[in-house]
Amino acid sequence: MYEIKNRPRNGAGKRFNMAIHGTTASGYRIHISNDNEKTGIMSFSTLAGDMSTKYGGYVPETRKGEAVKVCGTCAGTCPDCYALRMTRYNAVFDNYRDNTEAVKADPVGTVLAIEQLLFSNPFTAPRVFRFHDSGDFCSLEYFTAVCAMIARHPETIFGSYTKARDIVLSYGVENIPANFSLQCSPWEGVCEPIADLPQFIYDDGTNPELASLPHCPAVDKNGKRTGVMCKDCGRCYRAKRGQKTAVYAH
Repeated sequence: MYEIKNRPRNGAGKRFNMAIHGTTASGYRIHISNDNEKTGIMSFSTLAGDMSTKYGGYVPETRKGEAVKVCGTCAGTCPDCYALRMTRYNAVFDNYRDNTEAVKADPVGTVLAIEQLLFSNPFTAPRVFRFHDSGDFCSLEYFTAVCAMIARHPETIFGSYTKARDIVLSYGVENIPANFSLQCSPWEGVCEPIADLPQFIYDDGTNPELASLPHCPAVDKNGKRTGVMCKDCGRCYRAKRGQKTAVYAH
């Protein structure tokens, strides 16, 4: 049902992450990153940007000669969003576009396809998995399906950062599976904190109160990567409700 491909990346000596490709029962293609270069964790991503914004908040010139008309999956578009910058890579955009179309058209079927790709072979099932290096939960039906899948696999730790406040509150924080480390990523004007959820806060230097918080070790004060990966730290995947972590703007 799936194949693993290694595709070249822009720049000498660099490559795209190994990816797992599959198809939902309704015919939509989906793609899972098998080794994200920033996190070191498998992940499923969609287009970032406001759901009401054409092109997901970012307007590429073309996609293989075709005009792209897909909105993002986020509750709002954050200033200088790094995920939008990532979509400048054509292969990344193609994969995120496919995933976005799938979760919007067939959210339950998409999650079932993700589950089959991840867990059909117990010897290769991930110990940790992330939803959305890019994008967010764009419907209650999608979020509900994700939580149901997570509950079926208590041996795996799942993580995600979200601004989908209304969707999470409609589902109920108390109903989130214990092995799902869901963190609210509040941003003024885009999302307010969600009570009882851990917070992962973007530190752009304008809020002095963030200076005393533990900061993500993957990014230094200048916004540069340090080489520390999520799989090395694990703080976010052990997050307790009410915990706060900041990350320097990058």
